[in-house]
Amino acid sequence: MAKNDHAHAIRMAESLKRRVNEAAAADFVARLALSKSAGIEKKYEWAKTACLYLEERFDENTIQELRKECSCSDGKSAAKRMKGYLRRAGRMREFVAVFNRSESFAQMEYLSENSLLFCYPECYCACIKRVPGEISKSWCYCTLGNAEGIFREVFQKQVRASLVKSIKSGADRCVISIGWQ
Repeated sequence: MAKNDHAHAIRMAESLKRRVNEAAAADFVARLALSKSAGIEKKYEWAKTACLYLEERFDENTIQELRKECSCSDGKSAAKRMKGYLRRAGRMREFVAVFNRSESFAQMEYLSENSLLFCYPECYCACIKRVPGEISKSWCYCTLGNAEGIFREVFQKQVRASLVKSIKSGADRCVISIGWQ
């Protein structure tokens, strides 16, 4: 049996354990173990296979919830900077403008005082970004967990993120819709 010590695989198995059950996590590990020594092509193929595995077993909402828990980053450093922009700006439209002038890792688009688009100009996923080709949007749902964490911290409110489009599923950029009450 292959060693399952890659961070992405471990996070996915833990999410399955929490959201579904231990048997589902064990089945995933038995079928889709991934070693931390895996090369970029192996990680990419593993990610594609993991999407198929999830899509054959779960509905889209469940997949989103499972993948949200697989986020690589907690976003605390970005949230800290963004809180400063929000304090300086006051209103949402100005917050978006300050962020866009100050940051290059992402851009925002103002929609309303309680919604915006958060946009990445490139894929940042270590598992898939260096291999050309498309992958199911199911893989990209992890970014929703990261975005919800960042904006929950910034606005101190419950937020809901949804994936509008992603680079690795054929779009020109990754776009996440963020909304809150």
